[in-house]
Amino acid sequence: MSTRVFIVGTDTAVGKTAVTAALLRTAAERGMTVAPFKPAQSGDDQPSDTARLLRAARLPPADLEAACPLRYPEPLAPGLAEAAHSFTRPDHPADPSVITRVREALDAWEARLDPSLTLIEGAGGLHVPMPGATWQPTWIAALAGHTLVVGRAGLGTINHTLATIAGLRLAGRPPLGFVLNHTTAQADPSTTDNAAVITTASGVPHLGTLPHGPEPALAPALLDALLARLHPSP
Repeated sequence: MSTRVFIVGTDTAVGKTAVTAALLRTAAERGMTVAPFKPAQSGDDQPSDTARLLRAARLPPADLEAACPLRYPEPLAPGLAEAAHSFTRPDHPADPSVITRVREALDAWEARLDPSLTLIEGAGGLHVPMPGATWQPTWIAALAGHTLVVGRAGLGTINHTLATIAGLRLAGRPPLGFVLNHTTAQADPSTTDNAAVITTASGVPHLGTLPHGPEPALAPALLDALLARLHPSP
């Protein structure tokens, strides 16, 4: 069976897709069979996040539906794009059957590709409204046994990354590590110490920092660090 890792952002636009694409491209360059998967995508960006992941994994654009079973045109959290009222009425019941359908779609995708590694990119940050009046932590617990946190490299990331790590621990999916991503070319002074502060405060290892630049980048050290956490030496 493929090893599944759910990529969790500390917020929206922190570089989840850039980091996931870098890992996919590096693995594909090494001859690994890897599967990108995005349970739900919203907005009409071109190319879409899923299209970028497929390209990085050397998979054809025609696989978009298999790699992303739920798609919504509105640039909102997937659950709000589907039915915003379901999150504003306290008596509205959740429908977790949608998670079962997406899990079955992921099983079928993996059965077709037979990957050694599946990278599942989440939506936005951790506490995101998802289809079926559900919340993303439930999806993480249902779809993957491992998590990886991605945050901005700059100011504010200590709070956001520590809060995300704490939330994942409460959800029963403590992260393998965290990755920081330079979302802009201009670095601020906080980037010198952010990673060390987060590791010291949380005990979660910093697996690497992705520089700002063309995407998808190659990130061999980052992939090696992730694989070492997944398959530690005896």
